[in-house]
Amino acid sequence: MKKLVIVSWVLKALGIVLVLLMLFGHEIVLNLFPGLEGMSINPFFYAGIVFYAAGAVIYFFVNKKEKAERRRREIEESYRSAGLGDSLDSDSDDSGVESASENSNDNSNEK
Repeated sequence: MKKLVIVSWVLKALGIVLVLLMLFGHEIVLNLFPGLEGMSINPFFYAGIVFYAAGAVIYFFVNKKEKAERRRREIEESYRSAGLGDSLDSDSDDSGVESASENSNDNSNEK
């Protein structure tokens, strides 16, 4: 997940750079690409908007998934702390037993 978050921030930064370059750096673009002298520089502006939008969409979906996972973990932890973990379905009990045994092994290694 972290790589996708980094990619989304890079895309958003690239989009901002391209839009700012279009708005304030006409001479820089024309010096870098002299063939664009008679053409409009709008493709850079639109490419910047597309890059920013792609980064924002990727970040939105990754963040949404992380929030759902975090919320699910919080709910499971609250059920376990309330003592209701055994009354839930058997799938969550198996995962809870494994994580509890792993936690007990980690705690015994720390002591």
